[in-house]
Amino acid sequence: MKPTIALFAGDPAGIGPEIVAKVLADREVLDAVSLLIIGSRPVLEAGMRAAGTATELAYAPADLPDGDHAPLLVHWEHENADNFELGQVTPKNGRFMLDGLALGLRLCQQGMADAMCVAPLNKAALRAGGMKHPDEMHYFCEVLDFKGKTVEFNVNDKLWTSRVTSHVPHKDVSGLLNAERIATGIELLWQGLQAAGYEQPRIAVCGLNPHNGDGGAFGRDEIDVIEPGVKLAASRGFHAEGPFPADTTFVRAVNKAKGGGYDGVLTMYHDQGQIAMKLMSFGEGITVHYGLPMPVTTPAHGTAYDIVQQGVATPGAMKNALLTAGKMGLSARLVKA
Repeated sequence: MKPTIALFAGDPAGIGPEIVAKVLADREVLDAVSLLIIGSRPVLEAGMRAAGTATELAYAPADLPDGDHAPLLVHWEHENADNFELGQVTPKNGRFMLDGLALGLRLCQQGMADAMCVAPLNKAALRAGGMKHPDEMHYFCEVLDFKGKTVEFNVNDKLWTSRVTSHVPHKDVSGLLNAERIATGIELLWQGLQAAGYEQPRIAVCGLNPHNGDGGAFGRDEIDVIEPGVKLAASRGFHAEGPFPADTTFVRAVNKAKGGGYDGVLTMYHDQGQIAMKLMSFGEGITVHYGLPMPVTTPAHGTAYDIVQQGVATPGAMKNALLTAGKMGLSARLVKA
């Protein structure tokens, strides 16, 4: 039986409705997952016109059939919302997004969906709409009243990456690292990879300083914090290798011919992994919000306000996010069973 994904069409002022329209016309997606779509019918129809597609959307019945069903539109307060200012940050589209995200999470909580997939969001619009958090992960935790460990993975067809620190100034990174946070980062990446089908994940860990600190000459984070964290994770059954010099870790990870071939990389800060991943797969990579009671995925790219409704937005990352949500949603369903 196919997993059911709550698919939120994202920022109505961005390319989300167009790329959602394109994946709704993709047979591979429809064969892999059943969809409950959260969005505005007028906005989705405009997205279909831009995409050159036409998908009939019926409203989801109260007694939703379990398993295989055509894409269905969810009844909600913004189902007929219109007149969004395209390509603009406004409180109106921010509020629309916050409410849509909360609804998708509730559908998963209620057992109507196995996972949530989200078209691109705009953080400035989310804040204009009332979000008080640095990012949507913190908002998800507030909506769910969730206090557990969470992390953001960046994923392409070659590699999964995670990071110990995220949206913080670079000057604060070293002070935020400790062995427990390193070990937890390895644990969550290991578990996320297993949920996506990797039975025995291979994980590489980045150092922080140039040349991995060069034996302490350029900093002792690798010696005093990162290596002990790797050992702590191993003592808990979550094995990883490293720390490796950050400027060669990704070469090692994707180059099987040189003894690499890792499934995941744990980095110490945001751009340490993001630069490498976006060079490898911009437009195709995805983000996985992991640790919540339900899997949540989204394209790794943004709302692309400059090309809204031009028909040129590519749906590769949206498709990858949906297929990954399907795999993780099915895995979560089997665990619950």
